[in-house]
Amino acid sequence: MKLLATLGFALCIAGVQCHAKTLDGRLMDADCYNQKKVQTKETGHKDYHSITKTCAATAATTDFAVRVLRGPMGQYEGETIKLDQQGNLLAAAAMQDGQLKTDSHGNVRVKIRGMVTDDEFMTTRSVSPRGILFL
Repeated sequence: MKLLATLGFALCIAGVQCHAKTLDGRLMDADCYNQKKVQTKETGHKDYHSITKTCAATAATTDFAVRVLRGPMGQYEGETIKLDQQGNLLAAAAMQDGQLKTDSHGNVRVKIRGMVTDDEFMTTRSVSPRGILFL
């Protein structure tokens, strides 16, 4: 019975890993994004391009979100997805050691690998500069 339970658990873990997605997007400070999102709703218009620049992640950011530019088969494009605790730690470390930087347009472009859950949090496996993937 113990062997069957172990095998079942291993298959579940393998299944989760198979559904991992890679998303390209703009890394933002999630707290700033939430504040700006409320302000844009109050004024009646959405200007997400300026929000992604205004709320671009910095080395001091601890809570991150990604504005998805490209997803698998167009999935999640245009959505903003918050990172989980693991993703926040990976993104913060990459920002602090200089792997992730603001580009010439004021955005922090990233490639995120993980799984999007029902509550739109990413179960993050890696955070890297766009074009490079660390596993």
